[in-house]
Amino acid sequence: MTHNPITQKIREIRHQLAAKQGNDVHRIGEELRRRQMDSGRRVVRMPKREPEIPSSNHRVDGIGGDAVNANPESTSSVG
Repeated sequence: MTHNPITQKIREIRHQLAAKQGNDVHRIGEELRRRQMDSGRRVVRMPKREPEIPSSNHRVDGIGGDAVNANPESTSSVG
C-alpha cells in the first residue's frame, strides 16, 4: 500500500484536532460548528432526507436487492 503524503498530513491534523477535544465526537462537532460560524463563510445546510419506506406488499430480496412481490394474488409486474 502506498502512502500519499497529503493524505498522511490530513490524518495527522485530524488526529491533532480530535486530541484537543479529548477525542469526544460531540466536542469535536461543537468545535467544528464554532469554526464555521467564526469563518464568516456561508454554510449551506441541506434538508434532512427521510428514508424510503417500501410499500407493504413488496419486500426487497436480500440477494441482489431485487424487489419481490409478496402478494401472490397480485397480477401487477414488479420493477
